[in-house]
Amino acid sequence: MRYASLLVLCSFVVAGVMPVMPYGPDLDDIVFTDGYVDRDEGEREYPHEFFDRATGMTVSWGYDDSLFYVALETRGKGWFGIGFGSATMDGANMVIGFDTDDTTEAFCLVGRGHSSQVVAPADELLPDWDIDFDDETGVTTLEFAYPLRWRGKGAPVEFAAYEDAFRHAAVDGLEPGDIYDMILAQNTRTPSLDAKHTHLSSFKFKMGEKPEVEEVGR
Repeated sequence: MRYASLLVLCSFVVAGVMPVMPYGPDLDDIVFTDGYVDRDEGEREYPHEFFDRATGMTVSWGYDDSLFYVALETRGKGWFGIGFGSATMDGANMVIGFDTDDTTEAFCLVGRGHSSQVVAPADELLPDWDIDFDDETGVTTLEFAYPLRWRGKGAPVEFAAYEDAFRHAAVDGLEPGDIYDMILAQNTRTPSLDAKHTHLSSFKFKMGEKPEVEEVGR
């Protein structure tokens, strides 16, 4: 079973160990947002992944020159998601999704106090995303690509249309080499976004350094 082998392959979020989102220039050609994380030997889809004991979720991720790519896996039956820039809901820039027998949805949100504001459906803002439930493993996977800059100069045109909503986000985007707060949250019982999380975890992560390209003189 894919999920059973996952715990051997990934690292864990523990005290004193900071997850790193690595840089990979070719991720656009490697990562396929199809609701499934490929872990075939020698052909790992994502450059790094870790398991968060507090929420029971596994995170796979990496970034390139313009986007970062994330896959979240859970056994929960309700909504689940990830937020960047804040150690609490307040100010976190989040992507939350769920998969049920009736519908599959994902949303971009910004935390406001102890709650959150839906900015727009993922279809309106994200370059690519997918969510799928695996009958064999009982795991639901949410995958998405997200711009490194979501507010201000450098933000995509689609995001500029929601400038007022993203003004409440704690940070404007993610920069190589910097350290940020993040949260993982889910409600394991219901897909209703009005329902409070049943599991919440917060910690810091680092954006991996982006290698400098040396200019070769003629």
